[in-house]
Amino acid sequence: MFAPRLSFGYALVILAGCSVVTYFATDYLRSDVYGNHASTGPETAEVSSSCKLNIDRLDGYKLIKPIVYAESSCESGQYENLKEKLIGLINNYKVSKNLSSISIYLRVFGEGNWMSINSSEEYYPGSLLKVVGLLTYLKMSESQPGLLDKKLSFDSPKEFIPDQTYNSKHIVQGQKYSIRQLLKYMISYSDNNATFLLKDGANMAAFNKVFTDLKIQGPKEGNKDFKMTVNEYSMLLIVLYNATYLNRENSELALELLKESDFNLGIVNGVPKNTVVVHKFGEMWDSTSKQLHESGLIYLNNITYLLTVMTKGQNSETLPSVISGISKEVYDYMKASDLAIN
Repeated sequence: MFAPRLSFGYALVILAGCSVVTYFATDYLRSDVYGNHASTGPETAEVSSSCKLNIDRLDGYKLIKPIVYAESSCESGQYENLKEKLIGLINNYKVSKNLSSISIYLRVFGEGNWMSINSSEEYYPGSLLKVVGLLTYLKMSESQPGLLDKKLSFDSPKEFIPDQTYNSKHIVQGQKYSIRQLLKYMISYSDNNATFLLKDGANMAAFNKVFTDLKIQGPKEGNKDFKMTVNEYSMLLIVLYNATYLNRENSELALELLKESDFNLGIVNGVPKNTVVVHKFGEMWDSTSKQLHESGLIYLNNITYLLTVMTKGQNSETLPSVISGISKEVYDYMKASDLAIN
C-alpha cells in the first residue's frame, strides 16, 4: 500500500525548489508496450533459463485487464560495446568535468532491447516531474471534455515560486491563459509560473494516480527528499511513445509539447541539427551538489530510441556538456546501426 499523500499544492512546493526537488511533483518485447503496472504485481513467463518476461496489466476495468507492460528482466547483451565506451567516457568526465555520479538508461523501440548504467542510484528529478503534471491534466481531460480550454488567471502568486538556471518564456501576471496554453509553457519552456498556476485546476488524486498506475513510488506526506532512478523515470516517456496510458490523441499532443522544448544544451547538442528530439530536462542544487538530468526520444530513419541521463557534480556549468557527450556517443552508435539496417 502507498502511504498517505500530501496536498496537491504542497506537492508542487516540495517538487519545485532548488534546495529541494523542482516541481510537479514491453513492451510486447517486439512491439514495445511498456507502461502501467497492476497493483497485484506482474505476471512472469519464461524467456530463457536466466531471464523472466515480466507482464503487468492495468486494473480498473470490469471484464478486461489490458497488457501495458511486458519486458525481459535482463539487459540486452547487444549493447556491451556501447556500454564499455560510455563507461570510459564517464571515467574521463569524473576527472575532466568534476562529475561525481551519473546514471544512464537506453531503450531501442521495435526491438525491446534495453541497457542501463548505475540504475540503482537515485536523484532529485526536479522539473522532469512536470511531465507527471502533463500526464495528470491530459488524463483528466479524457473524462472532462473542454478541460484544456478552461482559463485560469495568473494573479499575484500566493506562494514562493523558485527560479531556475535555464529560464525561457514565462506567463505574465494579470493575464488569463487556457490550460492548454499553460501546459505549453510548463513543458516547452519549463515555466515555473505556469506550473504553479496549474495546481489550481488539478487534484491530488489524479496526480497520485499517475504514480500508482505506473507503479512508481511517489512523494509521501512531508517527504522533501523525493528521488527517482533513471529506469523509473523512463517509464513516463515510454508510455507516451507507446500511447498505453493516455489515448492516442493526447499522447501525440504530449510528445508535440515535449518536442518544442527549447533546452538545447544536453541531448539536443549531442545530435545533428534538425534531428527530431522529444525531451525534458530537470535541475536541482543545494549546498552539497548540483544535479542536471534529461530524458528524450531520438528519432532516426529506422530507429527510435529513448535516452535518460541523470547527473550529479560540483560544477553546474559542466553538467550539460556531460549529457551532450553521452548523447553524441549513443547517437553515433545508433546511427551506425541505422545505416546497417539500410
